[in-house]
This record gives sequence, structure tokens and C-alpha cells, in this order.
Amino acid sequence: MNTLYNTEINVYFENDDDIQVNGCLNGMFEISQEMEKLLEKRKTWFFSGHSKKDALENIAFDDNGPTKNAITIVSKHYKKNKPLINESLWDGEQYGESCSISHYMMFILNPKKGMFVIGMDEKMENTEKMISMVMFLARTRNKAYVAVDSKGYKLNKYNVFPDRIYVGWMLYIPHVVLPNLVPQAAKVIPVMDGDKQKGTIVISTEDIFDGSNKEHIAKANDLEIRLLNLGLLPLMTEL
Repeated sequence: MNTLYNTEINVYFENDDDIQVNGCLNGMFEISQEMEKLLEKRKTWFFSGHSKKDALENIAFDDNGPTKNAITIVSKHYKKNKPLINESLWDGEQYGESCSISHYMMFILNPKKGMFVIGMDEKMENTEKMISMVMFLARTRNKAYVAVDSKGYKLNKYNVFPDRIYVGWMLYIPHVVLPNLVPQAAKVIPVMDGDKQKGTIVISTEDIFDGSNKEHIAKANDLEIRLLNLGLLPLMTEL
């Protein structure tokens, strides 16, 4: 069994239109495909259930996208809870090796705003693959902020500003940030949309980020303070 590392990616976004069943499921399907590239393994995704046996009976995707059963399940939930679409998927793996993808509505009064939470028990050993994952999420979501952390950095409130987006390992910001503006960053990577820069990924550490490591926490904190001073660390309510 792998050591529990709790790598987590939070994606905050705003659609042009209200979030609907197909948009939710298609977004989760696209993320599931990128997860296979990130982890270099095939995955089968299931809806959460009252028991493991119950969950394993409800497969979310086939090779072509959401299954008919998945559409039925989410449509039923949507009809009951409209405009909320809050769904969670799990890969069926054992504790220490499992992954999850969840979709949440950010605000009931604004059904255009949503959030994906991507969880992985294991440690990500390849920084470049994680950067590619963040780039994919940034390019496929409108007005996105994408934050990556591990070992409970955000959960344990190690970030500086509890009411604002956090850096952790890396943060995608939908703004152009020049490297000389953030000397605290280990890397600053532009995210392009054609010939135009759509935003920037700032990375706190050269090493694989450990959200319980005091040195890593300090580097992430320094970067958060700098981004706030630049006006680039918004309140959670502004996302």
C-alpha cells in the first residue's frame, strides 16, 4: 500500500451558462481521461453509494463518455435538488491508492459557478505531468483558478489567508504574471490560448510539494503574501 499523501486539485470556474447535467458529466469524464495520463493507469469510475457494493454497481463512464445510467442518476439528483449539481466519483481502489472526482456548485444563487475537487491518495512523483494537468484544467474552464496541494496544507489551515485562494504546491491564475514580479516562486509558467497568454501557473517548490513540511509551507506562504500584495490572491467569495 502506498503512503497516504492526499494530493488534491481544486478547480474554481464560472461557465457562460448555468451548469447542467451534461456539462457536469462531460467535465468529469474529461478530467477522468486526464487522470489516466497523470497516473499512467486505466481507471473505472463509480458513483459514491451507501456501501462499496452499492457503489461498484454504478459505473459512470465507458470509452465514449458518460453511461446512460450515469445520465439517469445525475438527472434524478438534479430534478430533486435543482439548481444544485453535487456529484462524487470514485475509482474503486483501496485506501492509500484511491482517487476521486467531485463536482460542486459554488453558490446556489449563481448556478454558473462550479468547482471540481480531484483527490489522489498517493504522491505525485512527476512535476511536469502535474503541470500538464493544471494546464488542461485552466484551458478547458472559464475564469478558472486551479490550486494544488498535499498532506492537508489547506485542510490544516497552513495557508496564510483562510478567506482567500491558496498556493500550496502550485496555483493557476487567469492573469499574466511576469517572473520578476514573483521572485518567491520556484517556477513561473505561462499558459497560452493560441498566441495569447491566458494565465500563469506559479509553483512554490522545486521538489514535490509536501504540505506538512515546514520549509515547503514557508515557501508557499511567502508566495501567497506576494500574490496578495500584487492583487492576485482573490477572496474565495470572489472566485
